Amino acid sequence: MKRYVLSIDQGTTGTKVMFADQTGAIAAESYQKHAQHYPRAGWVEHDPLEIWERIVAGVSEAMRQGKIVPKEVAAVGIANQGETVMFWDGESGAPLYPAVVWSCRRSDRIAERWAQDGDWDKKVADKTGLRIDPYFSATKIRWLMEEVPAVRDSIAGGRARCSTLDAWIIWNMTGGAAYVTDASTAARTLLFNHRLRRWDEEILAYLEIDKSWLPTIKPSVGTFGFSDPAAFCGIRAPVLVSLVDQPAALYGHLCTLPGMSKCTYGTGCFAYMQVGETPPPAVGGGLLTTVVWQREERLSYALDGAIYSAGTAVDWGMQALGLYRDVDELQAWSREWYEAIGGEQSEGDDDGVLFVPALTGIGTPFWRSDARAVFSGLSLTTDRKRMARSILDGIAHRVADVLEAMEAAVGTKLTVLRVDGGLTKNPYLMQTQADLLGIPVEVPEMKETTSMGIVYLLGEALGWWTQDELQRAVRTVERYEPKRGTAFRTQARERWKKTVHSLVGPM
Repeated sequence: MKRYVLSIDQGTTGTKVMFADQTGAIAAESYQKHAQHYPRAGWVEHDPLEIWERIVAGVSEAMRQGKIVPKEVAAVGIANQGETVMFWDGESGAPLYPAVVWSCRRSDRIAERWAQDGDWDKKVADKTGLRIDPYFSATKIRWLMEEVPAVRDSIAGGRARCSTLDAWIIWNMTGGAAYVTDASTAARTLLFNHRLRRWDEEILAYLEIDKSWLPTIKPSVGTFGFSDPAAFCGIRAPVLVSLVDQPAALYGHLCTLPGMSKCTYGTGCFAYMQVGETPPPAVGGGLLTTVVWQREERLSYALDGAIYSAGTAVDWGMQALGLYRDVDELQAWSREWYEAIGGEQSEGDDDGVLFVPALTGIGTPFWRSDARAVFSGLSLTTDRKRMARSILDGIAHRVADVLEAMEAAVGTKLTVLRVDGGLTKNPYLMQTQADLLGIPVEVPEMKETTSMGIVYLLGEALGWWTQDELQRAVRTVERYEPKRGTAFRTQARERWKKTVHSLVGPM
């Protein structure tokens, strides 16, 4: 009988479902989008019921496509959005309010009050590796407690459950039998003490969050429960892997050794540098330390950098500003710009047009939730094509901000950057990234690195392959070597830093 693993990548804009066989080959896949809701400026919500429906629809479609029957599914694994959080009723399972998405800024004031209260900012950094910011789950949870009557009623009635989306998905998948999360996801809430490997009692008490509302924390690779055939497409299989999407992508790139780095170019950009099993001391420079996975009793850590607006900035340039008709037009322009890039002596375009993509605040290493996007250097000769290019330049500069901070933190120059995500199809962006960093940028042959990270971990758990075998099988389809030299890089980065300084202060 054929055997398959099922990888579910539940992301910000949709859910990618993938079945892979015992050789690691993709047997079937499906992508299901879900709606984005923006009730106010800076607010972002998802409908958890729609997300679950899209997961079931995606699995069903992929099974039909691949002629896969339920008994052939050997194991299931999940990647999730991370910080996105929701309250739901523990008896009925009904969501009490939409899920509040990682990029939502509604809890800005709660984060500000907390950060300014005594030495909490330092204590949170020491305990969690993160910083107090509305990006993470904790302040969103507090906002839901304060502002949503249904949440308050459920708390008073002893029925409240509060979780990231992984626990909601697993609960539905197992027919309500398992209420669990993993260490990598718990580590994105601001509630997880990574040194003690448990929910932090002091932080919970300060925010008045009851531990009984929260799921049990388990290793990222292990048994999370068994899917219920009646609830999940007829499948009865163990859920063996669950972790956040960015760590899953890190594993998909097989960045398992200290110093190896990746960046995902999606709705936002997320850069991770693997640092190994020893939690690093406070690194400063606006960087975060996060758990990327737990295997048995061993935690692996990475330096983490977040750029909030990447794909969203490209969409905004099209939909709100009308700079280009569609992504195809932007791609056509990008090929022109890519082909026009000069050689080692090129200093690039010195007209000074820049765009800082801070549409929902600016993350690593500045952490200014009040910052907003700006164009600078505009003149009478600036046209929509030049403004479009500046959006791509701004994304590349923000990634360079993060990776330069990581290099400074570890005292080592990166030698290569592995990348994934939809924007890696843009040759101009990838070449500019290589030129600004002064290192090669590698695009893997396998585009779905998050999904494949889950596949790799599932196959290892089942004994289908080893990590060494996976490392030997990695293939790169595109490698962008730096073309423009030091003069271009120095000039471009100096101009960028002056622009960002005017927005958020010195770097």
